[in-house]
Amino acid sequence: MRVLKVELEGTMTSFRHPYLLVGRQPSFPLPPPATLNGHIASVLGEYPDPASFRFAFAFTHLASVDDYEHTWNIERDDRKPRKGRAAPNITASLSPTLRELLFRPRLTLYIDTPELESWHAAFRSPAFPVALGRSQDLASYTSVQIIEVQRAEAGYLEHTLLPWAFRTHVTDGQGILMPRHIQPENRQQMTWARYVALMGRVLTPFPDELAGGRPSGGGSLTYGLPEDYDLWVDPFTPEARGRAGRRRALVWHTLTGPDSEGVRLGA
Repeated sequence: MRVLKVELEGTMTSFRHPYLLVGRQPSFPLPPPATLNGHIASVLGEYPDPASFRFAFAFTHLASVDDYEHTWNIERDDRKPRKGRAAPNITASLSPTLRELLFRPRLTLYIDTPELESWHAAFRSPAFPVALGRSQDLASYTSVQIIEVQRAEAGYLEHTLLPWAFRTHVTDGQGILMPRHIQPENRQQMTWARYVALMGRVLTPFPDELAGGRPSGGGSLTYGLPEDYDLWVDPFTPEARGRAGRRRALVWHTLTGPDSEGVRLGA
């Protein structure tokens, strides 16, 4: 299967929790699907049809740090004008807020779309400046290419989001609720979904490494994969130590996803 593979590097990024506005603003450890959709839209110059593609990714960062971010709170000013002065219309106050930043982010993004050639050209000449996270978090692409991914019996999962269906198959990773899709026409309409944020590496077992549904090989192994899950690997990634043949497995996501994983919250 041919897919688009994009490698991105930046200096700083942050994926703020949308509902935490007061005090410290922590970052999600991985980019939410809604953020990646916004990034793709900035490349194409328009929001793509949410059902027109699926994506997989691996994301790492070197360290995290808290820094002050200045927020201007702007309100309407209804005070009467002073004699001889123009009537005020707004008032603004500065609010320094601690925000968690991720240092030296690295993203490898895989995209499966019927518009492979045109999206490949778009990533080589993006419509808007390349940024990941905040608009000031500029980044650059170090590689944009079309590659052939391969079916495999086993691989490894690392530094990525897993669909919630993986929860009973992997003991590593943190359950997390993330924005999956934001309606461009009305940003108050947001779909959330449950995921497993995997910050390390786990191996998916070969068939002979599953005895009675339990992994029998060494290392951190998943309890198999969800039913009817097709395993694709990137053949250009390093092999895992130990048994040969394990390379990075791609966990595909969509912006629509199963209804069982989506969560609609009030605006």
